[in-house]
Amino acid sequence: MKPYRLLETSRKYTEYDMIQKHTGVPEFPDTRVHLLHAFLNMKDQDDTVSHRGELFPLVAGIVQMAMDTHDMIDTLAVHQEEEAMRARQLNVLAGDFFSSRFYELLSKAGEIEMISLLSAAICETNRLKMNLYHNVQSEQFTAEQYVESLTQLKMELFILFTPYIPTEVAELWQALLVDFSRAEILANELTRAHGEQGPFGSYALYKVLAHVQEQNKENLMSDAVTTDHWNKWDQTYQINEHLRSELNAVLTDIKQRLAQAGYAELQTEIVQLTEAYQDIASTKNR
Repeated sequence: MKPYRLLETSRKYTEYDMIQKHTGVPEFPDTRVHLLHAFLNMKDQDDTVSHRGELFPLVAGIVQMAMDTHDMIDTLAVHQEEEAMRARQLNVLAGDFFSSRFYELLSKAGEIEMISLLSAAICETNRLKMNLYHNVQSEQFTAEQYVESLTQLKMELFILFTPYIPTEVAELWQALLVDFSRAEILANELTRAHGEQGPFGSYALYKVLAHVQEQNKENLMSDAVTTDHWNKWDQTYQINEHLRSELNAVLTDIKQRLAQAGYAELQTEIVQLTEAYQDIASTKNR
């Protein structure tokens, strides 16, 4: 199996001084990219497939960064200071910049069909995001639905590579993609500062909304909620404890799937991807 170096390789396509100076960029989706790389490079293959084993995971990571960058755009731009406005504008441009790199890489490699497939996946991901923006407005939207929805969003781009995975492990690939996407979400929620919201809210937000009174629901949507409030709600509703339990369950599923699969080399590489999540799952009072 080829050594994995795509995190380092990606930097020459994603690092740009102007963007880094004025705004932040999302992290390279290293775990999902590494997972895809492991499956695409399981065994000796012909030159075309071998070339794709490096190119496709790299491109997937860059496209995911482009979409995640657009998610960082602050839509409440009224009365923003000049620096904040510049950062917002650069987030738009950064997302477009990353998107252009995937077109460049694939076109140079002659992978025109993959450009079409990725474009379709981007459209579908954006459709799912629009649905989620609508769904989170519902009072019936739950924390569990939040996790399931984000899991689908994280998978959508990567699942299109299934036809390029060896047939005998395609089912395992799909199952592990679900598991690692879910683990990434649960870990992110555990490391999120109390009260910090993402583009679609947070697990803690929807967990609390399911229990609090109407007046407190209004406060949750304002700046009136303090860290002390979130700490109290965490203790009352055991939010982080539940997240840790869910994350540990996913990690157990991953180990069981790999043990049953019987692919020693694949198992060794993928187990390493769980180590950071294991640390998060075992750490309390973050």
